[in-house]
Amino acid sequence: MKTKWILTAALLFAASVTVHATEGVNLIGIGPVQQGTAGAGVASAKDSTWLILNPAGLTDVERGAATSMQYFAPVRTINSTANPGSGTQEDNSAFVIPSLSASFGCCRRNSGYFGIGLYGTSGMGVNYDKPRVGFSTGDTRTELAIAKLTMTYAHKFDDGLSIGAGPIFVLSRFRTDMETSQIGPPSAPADGSWDGAVGAGFIIGVNKRFNEKLSIGGSYMSEQFMTEFKEYKNLLAGSLNLPQQLTVGLAYNVRTNLEVVLDYRWLGWSHLDTLGDQFGWEDQNIVKAGVTWGATERLTLRGGISHGNSPIGGDVAFANSLFPAIMETHLACGASYAFDKFNLDLAYVHALEASVTDSSNGTDISMYQNSLTLGASWTF
Repeated sequence: MKTKWILTAALLFAASVTVHATEGVNLIGIGPVQQGTAGAGVASAKDSTWLILNPAGLTDVERGAATSMQYFAPVRTINSTANPGSGTQEDNSAFVIPSLSASFGCCRRNSGYFGIGLYGTSGMGVNYDKPRVGFSTGDTRTELAIAKLTMTYAHKFDDGLSIGAGPIFVLSRFRTDMETSQIGPPSAPADGSWDGAVGAGFIIGVNKRFNEKLSIGGSYMSEQFMTEFKEYKNLLAGSLNLPQQLTVGLAYNVRTNLEVVLDYRWLGWSHLDTLGDQFGWEDQNIVKAGVTWGATERLTLRGGISHGNSPIGGDVAFANSLFPAIMETHLACGASYAFDKFNLDLAYVHALEASVTDSSNGTDISMYQNSLTLGASWTF
């Protein structure tokens, strides 16, 4: 019965989520607390959402649960020279992205911790009125929605070292009317129907607290191997796997109520058969910095910045113009207000406008983003 409910919840998450290309196809962070520092903080866990950033951090958070809803509003623009009749087109449709997670103690001596989370984490897409190729009867829309279910265990040792790990299960939904060949002569567009795929990977993390001021942490997420979208075998070279991810960072308490965090993240897009080899995505190198200030006993304020290279270059901009994963810089702020055993959290993120022009035909794609996330957390 529990398995049935978990699968049902995962299906609902994947059906409701479409995320539009922040770090490639990934959100910069999960939930308002992570997003308030632009996703930085791999060495300083704050709530149960950290099990998908660094599961070792579960040993530093209180037993409890967290949930959130993110209103995500990207603005995508294309000017395709392959269809002079289309002109400049804009898509500003917005979406709602959920998350839900919890952390528990599970062993004697308070040394073991278990966490479970279900998140909308990844996706991309556009929906234009006119095709980017003049003679096409489709080629206007792409939509990818990804939800992840993560279950992790973390153990805390006496010397301040924590280690955590667990599996990641992925549910993905995809539809498009894109031309079925982006390399070579174009062919009939795909029919635009939904198709689904499932997959799995794992995450492992470590965290070391040296003293009351300094801690370091890191996590590695494996490639998540997916089944193929059967309806789109003519479009995609293989399964749409998700990339390896390595994040390392440090946290330093300047004062008892003022913490700064600095992270580095690598995303291995080029190692994927489909997004890397077929669509030409490059690896991303991302630097994140954030600050958390306990303004009062109840009010906490946050800010952050994240910057990395676009995985899409000018030589493949046209092939990816319906997959516009080109964002580079995100600015974030957030706040939490604490009650006795209950927190209200919010975060606002703005992604600065980025654009890429295809070096072979002049097709231009651009995007900027705004999002507002509201959440709540409570302790058991």
